Amino acid sequence: MSAQDTTSSEAAVEPTGRRMRVLLVGKSYPDRGGIPTFLEMLRGGALAERHDVRLLNVAHSGVREGGKFTTGNIGRTVRDALDVRKHGRRADVVHIHSALAPAVTVVRAGLLALAGRSRGCTVVVHAHGGNIQTWLTTPLRRAIMRLAMAPAHSVVAVWTAGETALRDVLPAGKVTLIDNGVPLDRVPEPGAPNDPPRILYVGLLTPRKGVLDLVEASRILRERGADHELHLLGGAPDEGPEAEAAVRDNLPPWVTLLGTRDPADMPAEYAAADIFSLPSWWEAMPLSILEAMAGGLPVVGTDVGDIGRAIDDGVTGRVVPVQDPEKLADALEPLVRDVAVRRKMGAAGRRRVEEHFAADVTARNLDRLYQDLDHRKR
Repeated sequence: MSAQDTTSSEAAVEPTGRRMRVLLVGKSYPDRGGIPTFLEMLRGGALAERHDVRLLNVAHSGVREGGKFTTGNIGRTVRDALDVRKHGRRADVVHIHSALAPAVTVVRAGLLALAGRSRGCTVVVHAHGGNIQTWLTTPLRRAIMRLAMAPAHSVVAVWTAGETALRDVLPAGKVTLIDNGVPLDRVPEPGAPNDPPRILYVGLLTPRKGVLDLVEASRILRERGADHELHLLGGAPDEGPEAEAAVRDNLPPWVTLLGTRDPADMPAEYAAADIFSLPSWWEAMPLSILEAMAGGLPVVGTDVGDIGRAIDDGVTGRVVPVQDPEKLADALEPLVRDVAVRRKMGAAGRRRVEEHFAADVTARNLDRLYQDLDHRKR
């Protein structure tokens, strides 16, 4: 269990030092996904009660080109770095949120960090991506990471394998693990059981999230006579329209596409479902799994990132191998067939989030990091 596994009863952000001006930098809404959700949580939660928190939203419109060296990405990075420098003059902490892989994303995060450092700010880079450890596999990539992260005072990992990979590359004491958390104050009780039960997926529409694996598992369940609904909620991924088309073009008629939702509407979507599944090929610590557990849903996820640390296998849900629709169907079937089993697991999941993954726990640990870095500077 990590040092961040503090119980929610101890998690209020208590004053531990001076109040600071914090500039959050990252892609927020209308972008969708874990980083926008996390940023909105920080803006509206306990961290904002402790510090003066502002957001520099670097989301952009147009065709998505995430992770690609293009003239559009280069131009946006330059503009965003200038914006960080402009807004950084009124900040004590510049807190940059990034997937931090592949190379173009690492270089971009490094330039934003340099812009914040040039203003004399404390710079924190928050690494959300789940494939950092698989990307940091060559001497060149490790050198790129070291150079790009040189302006940052601290790099935050949100999952254990990412923490280990970054600590192997960056100077001692620069990397810290802070678990993701989700708010609990506006989570409704689960709704009445659906008949047939509803399996919900929340995430970007891309093959790497295992959406088509889940669709295949759904087909297997239907062949076994395990009647259910499958609802997919999400939008376009960063890698572009081709990835989304690869999902949309291969969906059978029984699958329901829900589109996207505003963050305020998400608790109701979880409450309207019976089971949650996220069979990703790689992840860090996905917020959707924590949100589903907070909403009282049993969760079936793949054994990637820290999903196996979030889900207590056999107690709050099930953890299955990656890209194995048959095993995914095996894990889902008892939940589809037995309302008592899924309600018991869902209640256990809610308790687990309350104890280990509440938003206030995350806020308290970020506050401690800010104060520690501020003390070192002085």
